[in-house]
Amino acid sequence: MAQEGHFATWEDDMFNPSKTIELVSGSLSNPRATWESYLGENPGWQRTAMELTVPLIVVAIVIGWLLSILLGGYFYFGYGRGAVFALVFGLIAAAISVTVLSFLVGFFAGRFGGESNFDRAFAGVSLAIIPGWLGAAVSGIPFIGSLLQLAGMITGLVFLYKIIPLAVDVPESKRATHFIVTIVAAAIIQIILGLILTAGTMTGGTGMHQLG
Repeated sequence: MAQEGHFATWEDDMFNPSKTIELVSGSLSNPRATWESYLGENPGWQRTAMELTVPLIVVAIVIGWLLSILLGGYFYFGYGRGAVFALVFGLIAAAISVTVLSFLVGFFAGRFGGESNFDRAFAGVSLAIIPGWLGAAVSGIPFIGSLLQLAGMITGLVFLYKIIPLAVDVPESKRATHFIVTIVAAAIIQIILGLILTAGTMTGGTGMHQLG
């Protein structure tokens, strides 16, 4: 029985394309019901990463890079560089961003009367960033790409604000304060880490460009 449980858990943590599509489409067409359904499954962060976070980011980066090459637009993660650099840099940056934001959402939830639960915070953040990464995927389209990306980022922030009570049970009376504190803290940390990461990629960019 223990072995069966082990293999069931291992299989649940594997990549599931149909689940990814279901979560992405549901978050756009019927977000609240999709969020409640997925959060009701209490997924661990590893499962969420495999079912949603990683495939969403990888597909967005690949599409964004291809559009920028084909249409001549600007794509932040791989502008002027090869596909390998775009994918590696994008995944590293996204992993840091999602992990930091998830930690902060859970950490401050515990300080504002909610549930300090990283797994649920990670699931909530991963669902909330769907519009932002869809916007990133089309950001390589000239002229309108940057506007679509901005719209996706704003929608993602709205999604995050709405999903926080569902994910980490922050009381309604403290939701706005929790949200502001979390976003400010995340922005400060992201700026610091972004400077470090950018400095590292600039020194190693030449080698990665050859791989791309």
